[in-house]
Amino acid sequence: MSKFWLFLSSVMQEAKKVKWPNRKEAVNSTLIVLAILIFVSLYLFIADYGLLNLFSKVVYPLIGIKSGLGTGATQ
Repeated sequence: MSKFWLFLSSVMQEAKKVKWPNRKEAVNSTLIVLAILIFVSLYLFIADYGLLNLFSKVVYPLIGIKSGLGTGATQ
């Protein structure tokens, strides 16, 4: 038996040992992942917006860059 078929046979044996989630477990796991995704997305959006405002209103004027929101950091 070639190494490939031996490997494939081993993979199939291991796959049979796996406890696959039922529908309820899969739905619950999916909802948890989506909730975390939404939370992290909102956190990053707020952090990005806050830093953009901070740089536009405080840091850029201190170093002499005359750019506002949405115009980039060009002079």
